Amino acid sequence: MCEHDTVHRLVAMPPLSAPMSRRRLLSILAAAATGSLAARALPAHAMERDQVWELARRGARSHRMGNFTVRLHRSDGSPVRNTPVRARLKQHEFSFGMIFRPRHYNDDWYREQFLKLFNFVELLEFNWGQYEPDEGKPLVDERHRFLREWCLPHGIDRFYGHMLVWTTQYGEYPKTNLPLWLFKYPPDRQWQLLLHRIRREVTDYSEFNMIWDVVNEPIHLRPWGKWEEPIRQAAPIPQILPYVLESLRAARQANPKATLLINEYRILAKNRWRDRLSQLLAALQKARAPLDMLGIQAHPYKARHWHPPETIWGAFEHFGGHFRIPILITEHCYTSSPDVPIGGTYRRGNWSADRQADAVEEFYRLAFGSPHVAGLVYFAMADDDAWRPGIGLFDVRRRPKPVWDRLNQLIKHEWTTELTTASNVDGLVQFRGYYGTYRLDVGEGKERKTVAVKLNRGVPQPVPLVIA
Repeated sequence: MCEHDTVHRLVAMPPLSAPMSRRRLLSILAAAATGSLAARALPAHAMERDQVWELARRGARSHRMGNFTVRLHRSDGSPVRNTPVRARLKQHEFSFGMIFRPRHYNDDWYREQFLKLFNFVELLEFNWGQYEPDEGKPLVDERHRFLREWCLPHGIDRFYGHMLVWTTQYGEYPKTNLPLWLFKYPPDRQWQLLLHRIRREVTDYSEFNMIWDVVNEPIHLRPWGKWEEPIRQAAPIPQILPYVLESLRAARQANPKATLLINEYRILAKNRWRDRLSQLLAALQKARAPLDMLGIQAHPYKARHWHPPETIWGAFEHFGGHFRIPILITEHCYTSSPDVPIGGTYRRGNWSADRQADAVEEFYRLAFGSPHVAGLVYFAMADDDAWRPGIGLFDVRRRPKPVWDRLNQLIKHEWTTELTTASNVDGLVQFRGYYGTYRLDVGEGKERKTVAVKLNRGVPQPVPLVIA
């Protein structure tokens, strides 16, 4: 391997709890390094806090980084020998996401902040009533324009559509969850229209790299069509399974390449909701449902509850390890409102801007360090436009809060790769870095050429690059 100067900036990790024995620590590190430390090998409920932080610290290197070999050659096939190369990570493979509502599509300030940190767009207001308030007139054009004319030209090519099926109801025309016109039809026709809606939307966006929230919060809500029943309920899993399964199958039929998930909340801690979701997942897997990911909403108790690290890690291990399904954190935030007490027993006192930053940093470190988590979406850019008070990365005057600075430090400084090296006599450039898209500057001065290359997990190596 060529010698090089690599920048992987580090900041302090959260403090560890009571010390463990050296023998115990070494055994954990050895298991993590070999990949043998799974949920079955070390149950999440038995893990101590210092073990969790050590696994997250190591996971950020072992699961998010790789050894790369790039072969530089000219158009005639001859190698580009002994030439200086500078490599800089431009976009992570890991999905660092932020929400976009239609009102954000042309907000220059919002888009500018997005490009500073994020690489993944969560598209809100796909719920049926907002997407098609008038029958037969889905609001597809404004979304297509946003994706084609702004996202793709700026290198943003990963998207999450939230959501296709959600059985709650709220709002007034034209912002209801379920379209008001749906209820003029009998139940059988409503069901057929829902399946048509799923297939239509998934087909209409098949040109984009989409993850679809096919069914939102099924374990917390009435089954489809049970409109006379309470909206919030714990319906028996056998009543939920049929509509969830058929919705997933309809989406897969429309686009076999789309990534499909169901999305749930209140499942980080061990409770009856986690048990219910586990039952539903087991039933879906038994039925061979086309379920590719699990969406987890991580804003516990309206963004007021601060779970300890072992609870969060345990949820990742339970769902990702036991069910062997990748996890997307679809909604994450904590409040910074100083008049709100911190929920739970992990931390005491009231929330503040600094405590929000601490909590968010902890969660990002845990998610990034877990092999089971594929991405994480923060659920508010600024407090003047947020789902809950004080959860934004910017305040109501759109000034950056400590949490913004903390995420910038993580994503753009600690978890980045920037190095200088040189090709060898065979034109090979070898280095270790975070998975993602790189900019390579080959040569110096007027002879310098710039190329982009994706160095993601599983890419065959050496990666050939033509230097014109």
